Amino acid sequence: MSKTVCTAEELGKAIKNHESKIVIKGSIGDAVIIIQAVGPVAWAVAIGGLGVALTGVILTVGTGGTGAPVGLIAEACAAPALVTTLGSVGTATTALSIALAGGGVGILTSLRKYKATRNHDKVILTKRW
Repeated sequence: MSKTVCTAEELGKAIKNHESKIVIKGSIGDAVIIIQAVGPVAWAVAIGGLGVALTGVILTVGTGGTGAPVGLIAEACAAPALVTTLGSVGTATTALSIALAGGGVGILTSLRKYKATRNHDKVILTKRW
């Protein structure tokens, strides 16, 4: 059985739940294809940048806004590396949203363990065993 998702948040949760087949509808499918195409060295840079950005978001949200100055600095430092590595602000934002929903940047490494195929207006992720 497959799980159908339309948002980055739903995708993060589906990966976290170890769904064996995930059908992605909408524009996030394009971002997933790009995330999976990033090479291993660039992926290490992306994971580092995502970790810093995720920390910034957590500092801002988790402190009720009192950590916003530190959070914004962390996010501003991470943004150039993310956009350069992932190719666009949209893809970087999608990756960050997936990581937030899935519980951390490790969920994106799990995403890369799926095989992605484009099927008309959908992207289908199949878990590699």
